Amino acid sequence: MIKLEMKVDLTKIRDLKNMLKKYPAELEQALGQGILNIALSMEGFAKQKLKERGAIDLGQLLNSITVKRISHKHAIVGTNVEYAPAVEFGTKGHWLKIENIPGFRNWMKHHGIDPEEKLVYFYVEPKPRPHMEPAFEWGKQILPEEVKKQIEATILRLSKNL
Repeated sequence: MIKLEMKVDLTKIRDLKNMLKKYPAELEQALGQGILNIALSMEGFAKQKLKERGAIDLGQLLNSITVKRISHKHAIVGTNVEYAPAVEFGTKGHWLKIENIPGFRNWMKHHGIDPEEKLVYFYVEPKPRPHMEPAFEWGKQILPEEVKKQIEATILRLSKNL
């Protein structure tokens, strides 16, 4: 006759069950952290592209690029500066009425243009200096690895508690 004896540690099974119950919330937190990390990386990437493309003058656009977390799993990288699309995509040449653009007279003074403030119109022809689109592409590229890294770290941390 064969005698089979087996010992089962019920506390370990309970711990495992509790850990598995925690997984959805913990993994969702890991996903949220991964998304936030990606958004912060995109913010830095966009700012770096502005610098590389010589699109920084007084720094208003650069300083306006921020990350806004709108939910646990959603973040927006963007700016509220009105002229940001003209920097990103460029525009056809056009005349600006100087007094209609807040801060433009100060910009002109900063660059030594019209020190007597006699000009009324100013001709501009901005060339494209993309920064947000490349940042978006960068974010898509790093997304899988960043999320994987966060989830693996969470699983490792949870498994050490068993």
